[in-house]
Amino acid sequence: MTYLRGWEGAKTLAVARLADNMVIGADVDPMFAHTLLSRELASPSGTSMVLADPVQPVLEQNQMVYGYSAAASTEARDTMNGFEVSGNFQPFGGVILSPAATSFNVTVIQFPDQQQAQAAGEGMEAADFDVAADQNARVTLDRTTAAKAHWRPGFPSLAATLSDGRYVVSVFVQTPTADLNGLRALADKVFAAQLPLLDNAPGLSKPEMFRLDYDPDAMLRRTLHPAQYVSISADTEITHTPRGYLHYVEAPEVWRPLLDANGVDRVSTAAAGGLLFRTRDDQAARALWSGISSLTPSSAESPDQDPDTTCTRTTTPGVDYPWVAYSAWNHKNKYICTVRYHRYVAQVASDQLVDARQKAAAQYALLANSQGF
Repeated sequence: MTYLRGWEGAKTLAVARLADNMVIGADVDPMFAHTLLSRELASPSGTSMVLADPVQPVLEQNQMVYGYSAAASTEARDTMNGFEVSGNFQPFGGVILSPAATSFNVTVIQFPDQQQAQAAGEGMEAADFDVAADQNARVTLDRTTAAKAHWRPGFPSLAATLSDGRYVVSVFVQTPTADLNGLRALADKVFAAQLPLLDNAPGLSKPEMFRLDYDPDAMLRRTLHPAQYVSISADTEITHTPRGYLHYVEAPEVWRPLLDANGVDRVSTAAAGGLLFRTRDDQAARALWSGISSLTPSSAESPDQDPDTTCTRTTTPGVDYPWVAYSAWNHKNKYICTVRYHRYVAQVASDQLVDARQKAAAQYALLANSQGF
């Protein structure tokens, strides 16, 4: 496998690093069990759905480098009321929310330096406020006192912006009722969960971005990859921490306990190839393998009855909507084979069982032959 790095590749690695340090719903509160949105932001124009359009000139003036946006809700997407694709401000990825849902979006954008981030934060808040300046009212949060916030009285939502080093953190919260104190408290909880994560991943200079490792711990080299070249993507071809990976699964509330209990510290994905987890040890890999296999209980014939491989058939593969989070790896496939080798657990998938079985055998061989690196 060969990886050709340029500026876009360096930026993608920085976005993936940021995703590893973005909150998922349960980081804020266990009630936020459902992912609504996980989106990398490569340019000011890419923010058009998650931030108000008048904010884009501010991002351009202050030389936005990259960003990431994540949203979660108390209700699953399939209980919502469809999708809005008009191009208007849609902090929840176009999902039309149920009136009973409580939801939040947090968007983090990096700028070249602290001064530009400070100017951008002030400009973003002013531009968003001025969208309805005659109706909006300024708000102060109890705990995140440095944040600039506003709401429209009578509407059940609140927006807040905070500069943090080279980053600007934008939070949008929505509740079933127009309860200002409840909105303020929720915004504080989102900031309280997000800001310590950014302390672990301070903003990067361009040279630092180019020095990022595209394959920490040789995970991608152990992952089945059918193409000749690695095409780095922050969602489909990358190595993540568990938190970064959970942004792209349909049910993080199911997957997170599995990953945490078995000491998973790295997850890699390869487009049209494999999904690989590294656990703490062989015993943890066996437990993870069993837990993953049980998620799709409809069995299919495993390759040559290999005791380290199990294949299952899912009758309801997910649908890939480009404007919402999705399972980056098997969202359209019906046959899934799960492979165990020492401390590693891998999955491969295909629309055809024979192809899934062949991929499983190839993935096992790759793990067995990669112990030297």
